[in-house]
Amino acid sequence: MKEQRDITYVKHNKPRFILGKRTEGLRILQDFFTENQYDIKGLTGYLIIKSEDDAQEAIALTLWKDMDSYPSMKNTFFAKITEKIKPFFEQAPERSNHHLVDMKTM
Repeated sequence: MKEQRDITYVKHNKPRFILGKRTEGLRILQDFFTENQYDIKGLTGYLIIKSEDDAQEAIALTLWKDMDSYPSMKNTFFAKITEKIKPFFEQAPERSNHHLVDMKTM
């Protein structure tokens, strides 16, 4: 993972998968990031987390240095993965945006 100073923003996505489809859906997501992570401007890393308590829940965190180019990428990189993984969702992911807190600069 990158140094903390290389990360400014975190995008939080929490999908709920159809029962029995989480592993396959997460594999698609992992493959997408493995293939594209160096081509997505501003993306410095990602974490994919699956719940131990709920077989349908997962969290994907994308770590960003530069969010300026993100809106245009929604129509390219992320549109591609959204259409591919959407059939595995029981419901659309909850999404939220966050700034990384650096206590030294506060």
